Amino acid sequence: MKRITVLLLAMASVASLAAQDAPSAGSSEQRYSFVLRDSPARLFTMRQFDENSLSGFRLLSGLLNRDLKPVLSYAIQGAFGLLFFKTLTHEEGHRSILAGEDIGAVSHPFPFSERSGYVDGVTDATLQNLRDTKFPTFIRLHTAGFESDYMLATREETLMSQGDESYKNLVVEYLLRKVAIVRYFTEGIFKHDTDGPEEADELRRDIVGNDLYSVIRHLFRPTMAYTRYTRYADLTDRERHYLHRVEARTFLNLANANLIGVSNVRLADDLRGNIGLGHCMGPFGDFVDEKLWLACKEKVKVNAYLREFENLDRWFLGAGIGINDYPVGKRLEVSAIVHYWNQPLGLSFTERRGKSGGAVDVTGRYKLLLRHDSRFQYLSLDLGVIYKTAGFLPEEIELRKYLGVRFGLSLGFRDR
Repeated sequence: MKRITVLLLAMASVASLAAQDAPSAGSSEQRYSFVLRDSPARLFTMRQFDENSLSGFRLLSGLLNRDLKPVLSYAIQGAFGLLFFKTLTHEEGHRSILAGEDIGAVSHPFPFSERSGYVDGVTDATLQNLRDTKFPTFIRLHTAGFESDYMLATREETLMSQGDESYKNLVVEYLLRKVAIVRYFTEGIFKHDTDGPEEADELRRDIVGNDLYSVIRHLFRPTMAYTRYTRYADLTDRERHYLHRVEARTFLNLANANLIGVSNVRLADDLRGNIGLGHCMGPFGDFVDEKLWLACKEKVKVNAYLREFENLDRWFLGAGIGINDYPVGKRLEVSAIVHYWNQPLGLSFTERRGKSGGAVDVTGRYKLLLRHDSRFQYLSLDLGVIYKTAGFLPEEIELRKYLGVRFGLSLGFRDR
């Protein structure tokens, strides 16, 4: 309750400022969503932290862009992103997986800390037990930072492609996020090591060490003597071959017109769209996305994707389609998305047999405090429900069959 109170107070302060001079964007209305409670109710989930952080950044960047010259505004946004936002969300991605298992940990998100951002406070015995009893979750603990970065970039692409946020308000964060994704996945090209000797106090050790090297080593050697830190020299020839595979695929994340300031293209008089590619890792290997966004008359906003998962040497297919912010009435908007996947049995890195599954995620927003005489338009109460079968869905903490509920608030503004 204390966390919710603090968040509400912070939102109220920001709203009072933004109501006076809210940021402009490509559409006539902008919405800033904050998840107050998510499932599982373990501190902050990955989705909760990603959505709240991005809404906060958008409000900040919009205010800076309206009140300051572009050079100064972008410099402040860049400093904020590099020194706080980018590393914070990445490390919270790792921590959220531990929180989902009721394992306490401490996040150190600042890049000027001794390891340039890390999570510690967990014993070797706890981590080894997680490896030996819930291997897919243990692997995801390593890849969760990548996952959070990837989903934030996808959220930003959706906002820009469907005209819900301007390029100038997201360009700094978006470019920094893309650079970070590519940098993480190309460390092996330069044989760069981030792991030194393990600290004498195990509670001060980073939970996974180098994310990329460590996840590959554990995927190929799941029962080896447990150690946290992995250096390039520790990888076998087979593991380095796999490393080169994911290194090459990470450049797919640069295949999006938003990177050069083209948020969408006109397909017809009232129809605009955009496409893009993406790549990330998950509990049993990596995956590639082909993404599509459509917006018709600023009312019907569709997003869809095709997804190809690959474990060691077998491909599995997935797909999803959804609609965003569809007005059901004067006060009610609904967003919904349906996911389908075929993934290896047991989320195994080596299994060749697949199992189908999917998820349905629906969010309703009921608008209160409707106003038409100011830039502040409404405050909405948001309720979301997700049902999923067993399987991996990015940003959803649970890998098992699951019914989850979340609630929050949204602030709506319009352009002058």
